Order: sequence, then C-alpha cells, then structure tokens
Amino acid sequence: MSDDDTDDTDDILDYFNRSPFRDLLDIEVTEAAEGRAVGRLQFGEKHSSNRRQAIAQGGVAFSLADSVAGAAATALVGFPTPTIDFRIDYLAPATDDLVATAETVREGGETAVVDVEVVQPDGDADEFRRDTEADDDAESRTVAVGRGVYKTSDLPDDAPWDLDQGE
Repeated sequence: MSDDDTDDTDDILDYFNRSPFRDLLDIEVTEAAEGRAVGRLQFGEKHSSNRRQAIAQGGVAFSLADSVAGAAATALVGFPTPTIDFRIDYLAPATDDLVATAETVREGGETAVVDVEVVQPDGDADEFRRDTEADDDAESRTVAVGRGVYKTSDLPDDAPWDLDQGE
C-alpha cells in the first residue's frame, strides 16, 4: 500500500466518522480500502425499541449496514457514493454491539453493488473481524444481510457530498 493509498483511506474513514448522524448512533467505520469496509456500532439504551429489554430498532442495523456499504463503495472509487437503493433482510434481533462487513461485488462505472453482513459478535466487538482469516470457532450471530447500490459516476460540482468536510 502506498502512502497515497493510506492518505485516501484516512480521508474516507474521517469522512464517515465525522458524520453527525453516525456519531448520534455511535457508528464507527474502522476499515475502508479496495472496495471493502468494516464498521461497528456500540449498542446502548438509545438504540432499543423496547423499554423492558434491550432490542435494537430495525433502523439501527439498517443505518450501520448502509454506512459500511457506502464506505466500501467510496473506498473503491475514492469519492463519496450516494445511496441509490438499499435493501435489508433481518435474520435475528440485535441485542448488543454490532459489526458490519461490506464488500463491493460489482462496479459498473455508473453504480456499484455492495453486499453487507451485520453480526452480533460473542465477545469483544473491537477484536471481532469478519474475514477469511477469522477463527471458525468464533461465535457470532448474523442479525441482518443487505445489498446496496451506490452512485459511482462523477458527482456534480454542487453535490453536497465531499470528502473534505471542512472544520
């Protein structure tokens, strides 16, 4: 990886992690490079849709999935990629910290298609990584899978998305 690639990755992580909305939900994108991204959400009471027990409202997993998938598409093309479409399948209730892993499956010049998996790891979410070298014995529960489509053609000069968000 060249220094320029490292700078691009840092710019992308900074762009996603300075978002007021992601900050509100405690979403952090931890990796973004070459069409792949990983992020996490620290689960708290504010994420619950139930006052009696901790169970995430569906928008929590959706927001994490869309954010991380968008970071994967952005990491592929080097500039922000607005969401065109996103669909999600909920597979289990989320009741604790979540980790999402996204991978671009196709980039066609105008759009990119990105698949994402949201899991609830058993143990420390900081140490959990969903990649080919992950320990097969690591326990986790898949809570959602999604697919997003992102605009990857050049954005107009007046587009509201820009990696340089200023101070």
